[in-house]
Amino acid sequence: MAASFAIPTLVKLDRLSLRPDASKVYADHRVEYLDQLVAPMDDMWAAFADMAAPHALCIEEQVVGSCCVDAEGQLLRFYVQPHSQHRAVDLLRLALRELEAARMMVCTSDPVYLSCALDLASSVESHTLLFALAAEPEGPGLTDLRVAERGEHARIVDFQAEELGAPRSFLNHYVRERLERQEMLLFERGPQLLCIGELRQDQQQAGIAQLGLIVQGAVRGQGIGSRMMSSLVTRSREQGLAPHCSTELANAGARRVIERAGFRAGHRVLRVEFAP
Repeated sequence: MAASFAIPTLVKLDRLSLRPDASKVYADHRVEYLDQLVAPMDDMWAAFADMAAPHALCIEEQVVGSCCVDAEGQLLRFYVQPHSQHRAVDLLRLALRELEAARMMVCTSDPVYLSCALDLASSVESHTLLFALAAEPEGPGLTDLRVAERGEHARIVDFQAEELGAPRSFLNHYVRERLERQEMLLFERGPQLLCIGELRQDQQQAGIAQLGLIVQGAVRGQGIGSRMMSSLVTRSREQGLAPHCSTELANAGARRVIERAGFRAGHRVLRVEFAP
């Protein structure tokens, strides 16, 4: 005889809500969030998330998570505490609706956010490749490098604005912070600045070095970028740090430089569109 089950009548649904201006909640959740990742987070994307508008996720007015959305309407981070992850998809759906988010940016090293985003996705594409060192660099490093000095702020901002097209409002603060921490290395020929390398000791993830570089357009393709990356790998190891780096999927030149230095892309930042 088949067993029969009584299905109880649902009297009351959990009330899900979003609370704005939740900077303290977002900061309090940061360590928990990083601990659940299966690989280190890219520090640039982490910085974008930290600059975005934070919100608390609530069930029955109790805070159970946090998220943030940037000025372009992109949801950059979504975290739900373990005891409430059975409601994570519902909370994500609520956040997308209430924040009128245009899309989600999701790292594959973030299993909960990734799983929920895929449940709601209408399209997914890779945006940024995240690299970890997996082999020895193919070639030697640069020998004539020096640490950039604070008094070179304007010169470096000019160089980066010219080569990247990034807004000076962002570069002024970014370069100043790198110079304060002595995280920029310069390669020059006479008075001409040819390449800037960055070795950023990750401030949120212990033991990680985040590497980056910019080569002057006129000398690209001459191997300077590969040699700079090799130097950055060596210096990371000397400091006892594990080197990581990233580049956008569309930047084939940067990808070649990174892979020649022994890096392999194990994770990605995905652009996830969702059905309205």
